[in-house]
Amino acid sequence: MRRLAGLALVVVLLTQGCAVVGVAAVVGAAAGVTYTVLGVAEKTFNEEYETVNEALQKALVGLDIKIGNVQKTEEAGQVIATQIQAYARDLTISISIERITSKATRVVADATRKYFIHDSSTATEILVQTANNLPKRP
Repeated sequence: MRRLAGLALVVVLLTQGCAVVGVAAVVGAAAGVTYTVLGVAEKTFNEEYETVNEALQKALVGLDIKIGNVQKTEEAGQVIATQIQAYARDLTISISIERITSKATRVVADATRKYFIHDSSTATEILVQTANNLPKRP
């Protein structure tokens, strides 16, 4: 009888953790954010590159994330991609902004702690705040 009660307790505790993970997945999905196997968050915005870049910069400032090294890639005199290294406490955040078309821009955010622990919640929040900073459409 004790084993059965112990097993029931373990099952209840394990299901509680699943509920938290499930909620995080729903929040990300509602925001249109997808994840790679490693927990890197990405989203394609239906906006011009410059508009998304400005919204991302506002999001980083609003979240008090410090911007470090920025590298831009140009093609035919036009910026087609930007790589940003950013920092927040013990997180190193790599953000990539890529011009897909004149009206589509993809942003990939990877927040890591100690080089191998991915913080998908922070990466997701960066993309959610970027979306919130985009101009409202009528």
